[in-house]
Amino acid sequence: MSTPAGTAPNPAQKFRALAPMLLDLVIPIAGFYVLHQLAGLSQVWALTLAGAAGGVWTLIHTVQRRKLDVIGLLVVLEMALTVALLFISDDPRLVAAKPSFYTLLAALYLLSTCVFGRPLVYVAATPMATDGDPDRTVAYEQAWERSKPFRARERAVTAAFGLAALIDSVLRVIVVYSYDVDKFNESFLLSQLPGLVLIVAVLAFTKFQIKVLHGLVDEVHDQLHREGVVGPRPDADPLDGRLAAG
Repeated sequence: MSTPAGTAPNPAQKFRALAPMLLDLVIPIAGFYVLHQLAGLSQVWALTLAGAAGGVWTLIHTVQRRKLDVIGLLVVLEMALTVALLFISDDPRLVAAKPSFYTLLAALYLLSTCVFGRPLVYVAATPMATDGDPDRTVAYEQAWERSKPFRARERAVTAAFGLAALIDSVLRVIVVYSYDVDKFNESFLLSQLPGLVLIVAVLAFTKFQIKVLHGLVDEVHDQLHREGVVGPRPDADPLDGRLAAG
């Protein structure tokens, strides 16, 4: 059974989904080296300003939606923690390890949704998976209700993101504090590598799972069509429709 073209995320949707992740990775690293090496700011201030810049996009998005979701709440907590650290310590390693705090919170939240309620990835992927199609929205909803393999894979993908965030939060602290303060520039750069590797691995795993998940939603969509609940899939095999009608 083919994967519905209408449910495949277009490039714009993919970019919007990955933009926060890319900004969280690129802005703090590039911002730190620009502010510290070129502008001459101290390591603590360079890290603080670079980290704050990385959260601006998420904060603006939260204000536009007029809704403080989990990600927006984490950004608020991060900024509050950043301000507090400025008065607590001048050790740049503490500021560099700061992301581990909210990464750990995100990991625990992701993993908790695998046990309670519906997995976060399932909820977050709804706009891309349904593409605004009412019939596909019903099929996507019913796939969760009817398909045990679908639920298991959605939980697996969410758990993968949660475990990656958990491992990253631990390794970041280990790497940062494995070096003395005078070698902070090297330790800060190295502390980003585990997160990069984990993200690439999780995205590769997710890409494979998406193909299977689309197929499972297809099956439920076809069942609902035979029950007269929804219309046929746009790319459904015409033979399937004739067999169902017969």
